[in-house]
Amino acid sequence: MVEVRQQLGSRLNVLLTQDRPHPMEHWTAQIPRLLEPLGIAAYVAQSVEDAISLAEQMEIHAAVVDLSTPLGETKRTGGMPGVRAPNPGRTTAGRSAGQSGLWLLEMFRRLPNHPPVVVIHGPAADRREGDRLLSEALRLGAFSVLAKPVEIEQILAVFRRVLDRQYRGSWPGGSAPG
Repeated sequence: MVEVRQQLGSRLNVLLTQDRPHPMEHWTAQIPRLLEPLGIAAYVAQSVEDAISLAEQMEIHAAVVDLSTPLGETKRTGGMPGVRAPNPGRTTAGRSAGQSGLWLLEMFRRLPNHPPVVVIHGPAADRREGDRLLSEALRLGAFSVLAKPVEIEQILAVFRRVLDRQYRGSWPGGSAPG
């Protein structure tokens, strides 16, 4: 279970998932540092299990989900109401690319506040698989879909659109930052 220390003064919680640990130059390491002065707390999850743990501990207002995020060790659903874990008899390696990330997208869709989710995907094995993943992500309500490699500017532009469309320019529970 991931232990969360909520940042004081943050009014928007963003969850970022990643497919594997990345160096400090990667967007998953840079985004939290860039968003903090704006009152946005960004939390990085290394697995679907970590993402669920974070969602159980705090309200998530937006998420960026890498479709290649691994499931984690126990493949539990935690206490998330109405959410079933992906087929527990299969490992991440036995699943087609993106399945654990799509499952996480579905889990976020079922949360009471329906946070907007940006999906990040890598190259698919073939065009048909890529089209299927994109269609499924959109069917599950993805706010936006970005292809790897992702630039920090792309993520920041999507966050601006999330605030404008989802929160009408205002932080959840309050007004826009000054």
